[in-house]
Amino acid sequence: MKKFLWLLLLVLFAGFIFFNSSLPAETSYKASGLLAQWLDSLYAAIGDPMPVDRLEARLRKLAHFVEFAVLAMIMVNTFISWRVSNRVASGYILFLGLAVAVADEYIQLSVPGRTAQVTDIVLDFCGVFIIWLCREIWLWSKK
Repeated sequence: MKKFLWLLLLVLFAGFIFFNSSLPAETSYKASGLLAQWLDSLYAAIGDPMPVDRLEARLRKLAHFVEFAVLAMIMVNTFISWRVSNRVASGYILFLGLAVAVADEYIQLSVPGRTAQVTDIVLDFCGVFIIWLCREIWLWSKK
């Protein structure tokens, strides 16, 4: 039962990523803009504030990385629950992470105001790769 829940979570989270990519630019920017304004008010209270547009751009890039790091963590747990070997799981994690990143950017090509960027694919894959690398180091340290 647990393995099906992880698989369901994996599918739902990939759907969440694709749903976010299908949002028009105006809707997507509105969400990150609100967070940037809130963080800007915090920065202003504690020190030198960063321009909101620069902060928003950094938040959007950070969101790419974090989304795909979470996706990789879900994949790791899914493959563990299905008792997939480490070698096979590694291949799937890296391949599926890259495939979802490419599909994510491809979806944005048909969304008003959105574009596909190779740098976003790289950033997405870095989120997956870092989690995969941490997993490999953890497994190596257990030996």
